[in-house]
Amino acid sequence: MDADANEIFQRYARHYEAMSGGIERLPDDLERLKRDRLPPWIGEMDLAARILDAGCAQGDLLAALSRVGFTDLTGVDLSGELLERARARLPASVRLIQADVRDYLLNMSNASFDLIFFHDVLEHLPRQDTIPVLRQFRRLLAPEGRLSVRVPNMSALIGGYCAALDFTHITHFTEYSLMQVFEAAGFDVQKIALQRQAPRLFWSWRRPHRSMLRLLNRCRWHANNGLHRLIYRLADMRPLPTVFDPNLVIVART
Repeated sequence: MDADANEIFQRYARHYEAMSGGIERLPDDLERLKRDRLPPWIGEMDLAARILDAGCAQGDLLAALSRVGFTDLTGVDLSGELLERARARLPASVRLIQADVRDYLLNMSNASFDLIFFHDVLEHLPRQDTIPVLRQFRRLLAPEGRLSVRVPNMSALIGGYCAALDFTHITHFTEYSLMQVFEAAGFDVQKIALQRQAPRLFWSWRRPHRSMLRLLNRCRWHANNGLHRLIYRLADMRPLPTVFDPNLVIVART
């Protein structure tokens, strides 16, 4: 990493919090926490699973995982400011390490983790580092382990805004190019799944208005997908994208 980029990341906290809306307040209700802050498959993971959040920022994801009972948690981030914020909100048992993720991965032994999150980080890395980093993640995963990667979706109409929102975003992906680099890194195509991010529906007798708002949000999600499909068909684009959420999420198994 060059000196200018390193300087940005060392002073990244204010910019990150401006984009994310500050420290995320987690719901007190554990079921709501699982539904709204964690992936739908998280219940399939053992609570003793060894979990790495590579690029943990201020610890939002780690805090949610800790709240629902996961105990073996590690976070890595380059920004000391963000790690200070994470430390203030996380249990002492959560390991927090200040390091460049690329250096950290090289120093870890094979099969060190059962689950790795790499959310909103891959777009910050130079193109030449993309496939080597994914290979390192595959090496670090135990058999039947999972890697979850999230990046801005350049197939979305607002993809350009998301990509240019942060000066440190330098590599961009569609679902096809993201699948391409996973395959090049050695992941089995049959074990790679692109995650749809439709708002999850629920019913609450105590708070029915929340359920109705979620239903309206689900309708908005379908309308957004329909608009995108129409535009891509009018433009006669091939291949047609299948996901139009602002972010792409891929989960790969070993």
